[in-house]
Amino acid sequence: MLLQRYAEFVVANASQVNSIENGLRLLTYVLPGRFADAEVASEAIYTLLSFVGVYHDGLLARAAARGLLADKHGRPVRLDPPPATRYQARLARRFEAYRAAALLLTALQFSEKLVEMAVAKRLGERRRWQAVSCIEAAKAALRLALLRLAAGRIVPGSVAPERLVDPAALGPVPHVPPREPGAGAEAQQPHDYSDTAADAAAPWKGPRSGLEFRPVRAILAAAEHSGPALGRLVAGAARDPEAVAPPLALVRPYRALGLAGELLFILRPLAYVLGVRRFGLRDWRPWVLSLLIELASRHMVCADLRAGSADAADRSVERDELARRKWLFLYYLLRGPFFVRFTEARLAALADWCANKPLLSLLGSLIQDYRPLWKQYYFYTAGS
Repeated sequence: MLLQRYAEFVVANASQVNSIENGLRLLTYVLPGRFADAEVASEAIYTLLSFVGVYHDGLLARAAARGLLADKHGRPVRLDPPPATRYQARLARRFEAYRAAALLLTALQFSEKLVEMAVAKRLGERRRWQAVSCIEAAKAALRLALLRLAAGRIVPGSVAPERLVDPAALGPVPHVPPREPGAGAEAQQPHDYSDTAADAAAPWKGPRSGLEFRPVRAILAAAEHSGPALGRLVAGAARDPEAVAPPLALVRPYRALGLAGELLFILRPLAYVLGVRRFGLRDWRPWVLSLLIELASRHMVCADLRAGSADAADRSVERDELARRKWLFLYYLLRGPFFVRFTEARLAALADWCANKPLLSLLGSLIQDYRPLWKQYYFYTAGS
């Protein structure tokens, strides 16, 4: 009963709740360095906000699916889940183990920095690296489980549900008549963003692109169930073929080369941590080994995807994940011996240069506050 009232409050005051979340999240960026253990307090707030934010997003998505939300013009809010959400929702719907592994992986990703900080301050450096090793081993095991359940498809870096409803764009909650007792049981179930019942029909697969598409009969049935005009539905499908492709067709299964590359990418963080524990944080061997593994993984994955298409990643889920992995190489500038010998001094000089300049002084202050965190704590630059 209490949770139901809280959910109703969040739905009715979504914009205000979102403003409070954003204000607290901004506070976490300026807290480090302000007082003793400020970084722990900052990370604790940020971790809590991450969990609460995902819960609130789920409440709003379910409310929108039931027609309980309207925009500022009074029009009902329609859910338009991106391909990644549809893909992961279908896997979670098909395999309960996939949903459980995704939830556990998300929880670890949200709390790993806080756990590392707490263990370091309470139990010391040796225990800290043991905790880091355990977390990375658990994350690798969960990603291997996701890889197996997804039939050898690419594992996204984040499996947390994406925000489907923008609270800032919502208007007053429209009046909804009270439900009959027991009528809300269906609404309490997680909404399936993967596809509609019409997708049960056998899809058609393009011989060159490899994309699978729902038959016309299924599209017509989807139009009847979802309510939009058929013309808009067909026009949208023509502009974006992924919108009508079955969820599991949005990501291609790997061949042997790509599967080997994905395994390397999953195990790379654990190999780096074990190398640091063996040789030390300032030794070049773990840093170089990690970089070589990541380069080899990227080459193998791209070559595998390119073998099945003219483009290495012509599907948005694959393309976005490869782009994210490309940005992860920047973390090598903030990691291990490279940071100590090259990056740290240049960041300090940049912070000093920004210190007395309008607007840029905030950037300089953030660099000064976060520089010790990048140097001291593994998960701030882990990229895992």
